[in-house]
Amino acid sequence: MDRANEYNVDGSLLGLGSDILLDIMSEMELPQDVRQFLALCQKIYKLKDHPRFEKIIQSIVQITPVFIIMEASQGCVEKNKFIHTGENECCTIAIEPAISEGIVRIDLIFENTSYSCILGVADASYYFAAGRHPIYDGNHLSKYVKRNQQYADGQRISIEVDMATVPRRATFFVDDVEQPNYIIGIPSEIRFWAYTIYSSSSFTVTKFKRLIKSSTKGVAGSKALEWGKKWK
Repeated sequence: MDRANEYNVDGSLLGLGSDILLDIMSEMELPQDVRQFLALCQKIYKLKDHPRFEKIIQSIVQITPVFIIMEASQGCVEKNKFIHTGENECCTIAIEPAISEGIVRIDLIFENTSYSCILGVADASYYFAAGRHPIYDGNHLSKYVKRNQQYADGQRISIEVDMATVPRRATFFVDDVEQPNYIIGIPSEIRFWAYTIYSSSSFTVTKFKRLIKSSTKGVAGSKALEWGKKWK
């Protein structure tokens, strides 16, 4: 495993007890590292049946969303839900943490938006000012590109980013149905963001997790759109 030396155990794993091996595993940040660690030898592979293993995996894959609210007037947070309590104006909320490695998927559901809602990705270096649409300030180079399904309140909207593939990629889903347009060449570090406009509109993050492997399958007529270029 590439990271074995980081844990000072390369070449001496067989002499370690199961508790120490599980402690090493709990310090890993990506599920892919855990999978490689399990493959090192039969002794480590058997740890997948240990009572602690499932809790360790859940702690690695599950991500707690944190909403970046620039001004208190934009809205309030109830657990994993953001409610736009301000006036009827643009409200773009970036979501921590920033993502720079592995495969990560976010699912959310919009409510009370009257179709004025967007889920997207942005370079992690950018922060959205209060009252600004996500396409303002030169953040979006192209006109809207159709073909992906329009989504509505109550549907589960998802983006999966694969930071390990070359080029890096963002794939979109509506109610788990993969959409034909996807983005390649996304920045090396990104944040997800959600946009609404109407007062009392909201979105709830229902899933935010690291994946062991990509869930993308490819769909007929799919098209790659390159980040930073004008789309047609």
